[in-house]
Amino acid sequence: MEQLLYWFDLIGIVVFAFTGVLAAGHKQMDLFGAVVLACVTATGGGTIRDIILNIPVFWLQDSHYLWIASVTGVVSFYLIRYLQVPMRLLAIADAMGLAVFTVIGTQKVLALGHSPAIAIVMGVMTGTFGGLIRDILCGDIPLLLRREIYATASLSGAAALVLLDATGAVPGKIAVGIAVLVTLSIRLAALRWNLSAPIARIGNN
Repeated sequence: MEQLLYWFDLIGIVVFAFTGVLAAGHKQMDLFGAVVLACVTATGGGTIRDIILNIPVFWLQDSHYLWIASVTGVVSFYLIRYLQVPMRLLAIADAMGLAVFTVIGTQKVLALGHSPAIAIVMGVMTGTFGGLIRDILCGDIPLLLRREIYATASLSGAAALVLLDATGAVPGKIAVGIAVLVTLSIRLAALRWNLSAPIARIGNN
């Protein structure tokens, strides 16, 4: 199980680092800016999670995370220079990173013995805060704060994992897979059919 989660974590690092470079490309940043954005996007959510939980920051414990994010940043930077990358790809890649990191974060916190509520909150934070920092650095309104169904997808996946873990209905690996699919399906459905949450409106009168 730990080995599976580790590889899922690395996949999430690659995917989110790639979204950081895509965002940098759309803002016409140089190589340094792209790599910084790749690393921040890939590690931001997990870093904040670990600091709040007062545990060693994951990429300080295992430098492979930072190296993989950096290499992905460099490779992706040169890749997108020669390929036409649609903005839609950024949204799809971000959905994949959201799903993986939400579930990984939730599972890690459950393994530490925290309550289901804490696990869900930290899972959502792990999945969304890297993208939040990326969007802020790019000068955009973060996806987390827009009307798009984003945090809801993350919350649903985290809750699904907590529920499956509490009931023991399926083995741990299958529970992780189901939770990833829940998050990813909701987010991709929102993208496909332009689903959105209600927004606050204040009139001018």
